[in-house]
Amino acid sequence: MRFEVLGTFTITSGSRSVPLRGRMRRTLLGVLLVRANTFVPVDVLTEALWESRWEPRAVPKLHWHVHKLRQALPEADRLGFDNGGYRLEVHPGELDVETFETLGSQALKSSDPAQRVSLIRQALAHWQGAPYEGLDVPLLSDETMRLAEHRLALLEELYQAELALGRHASAAVELADLVRRHPLRQRAQYLLMDALWRAGRTSDALAAYRRARRVSIGQLGLEPGPELRFLERRILAGDAAGAGVSPAPALFGQVRYVR
Repeated sequence: MRFEVLGTFTITSGSRSVPLRGRMRRTLLGVLLVRANTFVPVDVLTEALWESRWEPRAVPKLHWHVHKLRQALPEADRLGFDNGGYRLEVHPGELDVETFETLGSQALKSSDPAQRVSLIRQALAHWQGAPYEGLDVPLLSDETMRLAEHRLALLEELYQAELALGRHASAAVELADLVRRHPLRQRAQYLLMDALWRAGRTSDALAAYRRARRVSIGQLGLEPGPELRFLERRILAGDAAGAGVSPAPALFGQVRYVR
């Protein structure tokens, strides 16, 4: 079987797609997949399905939803009950989240920028939309936020590797789009400035800094972090593009409050 949750819920068995109807059933499957191969207590499942609202027949209704989900699964015995909870057995490589994170982890361990680019792009190819269809259930929302942050961090690592390969112009185009969608991510801002600078677009790099500063001050009341300010000074000083510039740090330093 194959479980895909990075976008629309999909269960496949061979070439056959298994329909999964109903928000309750998708929520149930989502929670079981987040905690795959562990027994999830009944009270955790009922709280997720009814979002902490009082439901007098929550437990028997849960059992009914489990029954319907088990019927939908090509291998019904994967979903079992013991220790006061339900467990969904998921084999290695069957869940797209696992594949996404495994490829990302392999990329981060590689010192070869070309290999990093290849592995990260393979990982990102599994991302088809908001995880778990954006179901607004606390346990799934937390997992969605974690995965979304991981995706953004991988994108930043991707463009860092692209810069190391000399692909400054193409990286600048993609980074500009990333910064438009996530204007408060200072590492992305740093990489955009660096890409523009290395591509010979010095005035655009400085304009990118000014935009980053306006956003930071306007939305947070904070000056940009020291890495961005240092890069701006180097560009203004007329240093050779990219000379002596360290890779953009994964974690930026503290930003300064505007007095």
